[in-house]
Amino acid sequence: MAVCAALFAPCVVLAAPNSAQPADPAKVTITVSPESLVPGGEAQVTVKLTPSSGVKINRYPKITVSVPAQEGLVAETGAEVGSDSPPPLDDPDSNYFKVVDPVTLKLDLDDAISSGAHQIEAKLTYFYCVVKSGFCAPKRMPVKIAFNVR
Repeated sequence: MAVCAALFAPCVVLAAPNSAQPADPAKVTITVSPESLVPGGEAQVTVKLTPSSGVKINRYPKITVSVPAQEGLVAETGAEVGSDSPPPLDDPDSNYFKVVDPVTLKLDLDDAISSGAHQIEAKLTYFYCVVKSGFCAPKRMPVKIAFNVR
């Protein structure tokens, strides 16, 4: 961990063989507003991370959510929260969110989208650290955004 703090580039501290990285470092909650959408309309998508016990979510590198364009459904979009630069060397704890800011993005629906329930793929990326072991790693995972079109 000292090497990471000294260099403070995104790095991974390897865990001891008997300590495992958490399967789910954070609970992911996704909400879409408004609840019912119209073709050609837009929605606000909020992605919230709640860290598991003993896990801290980093401000740097940023938490990102990206949605690729999906023909007939939505345009490409994305958003991020966090810091543009690493924390000062004398205060590495300032890199952790005390309360994780939600990632909010605008979703533009295609004019030709059909009515009914839809689910689109997105990618969530964040960096976390396990307090007890010092294990730090990026987490990249697919997420699904569900919404209804009337």
